[in-house]
Amino acid sequence: MRMTSGRWAPVCALLILLAGCAEPAPREAPDGIELTPLKTYGTLESRAMMWAAGLSGIGVEHSVDCYRMIYRTRSADGREITVSGLLALPHGATARHLASFQHGTSTSRDRVPSALDGTGVAAAILFAGNGYALIAPDYIGLGVSGEIHPYLVAEDAGRAVIDMIAAARRIDGVPDGPVFLSGFSQGGQASLAALRLLEENGESALGAAPVSSAYDLRNISLGAALAGGAQSHALYLAYMARGYAARYGQPVESVLTPEHAVLVEELFGNPHSPSEIITSLPAEPRKMFNAEFLDAFDNGKPNWLLDAIAANDVSNWAPARRSGSITARKMSMSCPRKR
Repeated sequence: MRMTSGRWAPVCALLILLAGCAEPAPREAPDGIELTPLKTYGTLESRAMMWAAGLSGIGVEHSVDCYRMIYRTRSADGREITVSGLLALPHGATARHLASFQHGTSTSRDRVPSALDGTGVAAAILFAGNGYALIAPDYIGLGVSGEIHPYLVAEDAGRAVIDMIAAARRIDGVPDGPVFLSGFSQGGQASLAALRLLEENGESALGAAPVSSAYDLRNISLGAALAGGAQSHALYLAYMARGYAARYGQPVESVLTPEHAVLVEELFGNPHSPSEIITSLPAEPRKMFNAEFLDAFDNGKPNWLLDAIAANDVSNWAPARRSGSITARKMSMSCPRKR
């Protein structure tokens, strides 16, 4: 929510007074996990931040201890790789459940929850500030991970989530019961992918609330993005083409024009802001793709990228109903009430 400059002045002054260098106490990490203390958000600071964001109706019961968590997952080819995420715990209180929040699209390795970006801090305050243990994975290819980010590859995102859940449960103070999953945009797809993997492993979830995501990539999202109804659509498609090419072992030139293949590698392989990426790509996303791909899309012909996109659908399945779990729902954002 945007705020007027007149309202920002007292907020900034208050945050300067409240925000110090408070850092949570070091925590012992099990083998294979690293925990780095980042910051403790006090209740007054947290409430001020919620108020500044227009969320004054959300209560904050506890101070929040934030840690960067480094753990291990596996790449698609089975290699063990190092990834990161945010762990947030209610200060001085026993967490009553574990929640995992999956963030939306980020084109920068350091605009992620473990770097305390806006999304990470908000999730930490919302959940840990109200008595929950919170994890927020950065995903493969973001944060400390040196891989190419497999953007919107459901299995890879889901694996990064469930491996962080498993790792977090080994840390003292993190509940071992069913997890609550939520995420926005890309994180909505990641949440459903994680729920599906959990159920395949015989585990139920406390609940799942994925929000505003591309659940049916092939039949709905791809066509809408290629039509170019929003400035961000070319960014999403270019990001996905590069990530899928790396993930499935295909040259990006097999779907993009030669000039756009070079441009996309430069834009996503080096630090660029989302606005820089958007202004560098064509307003008509179809112009990025070569004739062979467009013919396959328009006329239903075989194409490796179209097949891979279809394989990453997370909408064509039904979450199980079990005791202690609830069905996942694709829903608008709602905030938990203060207990």
